[in-house]
Amino acid sequence: MREMVSIPESAPRVRVLLFGLYDLGLRALEAMEARTLDVVGIVTKAEPTLEAQPLVRLARATGRPVFAPESMRDPEFLRRIRRLAPDFIAVAGFHKILPRELLRLPPRGVLNLHGSLLPQYRGPCPWKWAILNGEKTIGATVHVMTEEVDRGDILAQQEVAIDPRDTSESLFHKICAVGGPLLARTVEDVEAGRVDPRVQDPHRASYYGVPTDEDCRIRWEWSAERIRNRVRGLCPRPGAWTQYGGKRVRIRKAEPAEGPLGPVPGMILGRSADSLIVSTGRGNVSIGALSIEGEEAYSLWAIGLVPGTFFDPSPVGEPHLKST
Repeated sequence: MREMVSIPESAPRVRVLLFGLYDLGLRALEAMEARTLDVVGIVTKAEPTLEAQPLVRLARATGRPVFAPESMRDPEFLRRIRRLAPDFIAVAGFHKILPRELLRLPPRGVLNLHGSLLPQYRGPCPWKWAILNGEKTIGATVHVMTEEVDRGDILAQQEVAIDPRDTSESLFHKICAVGGPLLARTVEDVEAGRVDPRVQDPHRASYYGVPTDEDCRIRWEWSAERIRNRVRGLCPRPGAWTQYGGKRVRIRKAEPAEGPLGPVPGMILGRSADSLIVSTGRGNVSIGALSIEGEEAYSLWAIGLVPGTFFDPSPVGEPHLKST
């Protein structure tokens, strides 16, 4: 349900140019529609599925112009948005760094929505890293956008609990649900002079980039809980991986499992129709939703993952996958 705010008919409407993507941009636009804000245009990513995006569909349905420039410095794009005369630029999950000419365009500034409790977890996908690191909470921050990425003064924050069953996808949607309304409220609060900006404490700051391929690799000497966090934090994309028989295996489900420990981490101890029990450096883990070299595995029996063999690195040489 949208939050409804009654406004006097004489109250001037704050003009906002929204830079956004996907669910985060959609939630921000919905929240701004429900408040005193006049969204004068949407800037989003140029892509083949542009018109299918819910954010773009909502913008079209409400008669707002949509811009999808290849470059943020395109002269025609800059000319057109200057004519919109926004009071604020609000950014909700945009994929490009805004250049100086955009940061200086709106008289009331540029506000950015970031998916963590800054200054912790600066970077492009903080929700993934929060799960990978076993955090219990994350959050959303609205801050002043500056030329130094994720370093501007904090204007508002809201905490989000991380459920043990959350994946990076489900946690992202929880942040979107909180962050969109938070961004809309903060624009209004800044305009009304109700915000006391806070400088970010550099001693508490941390930065995490996009997970590399090596970040996605499972180390079986880790604990079962750490492996579980690796799997769910990288689900559905790019997916945690290991090797078996020289082939890459992606894993999208993992839970700690009871039972006697195996003698070597990475040893397959048992299996059912849809999961394997594997030993780790501390405890056992049940894994499932596997794919081999990009093809979904419809049967663990068919691909030859048998108890007594090992995921990489194998202490007894490489096992062999059956042909399918």
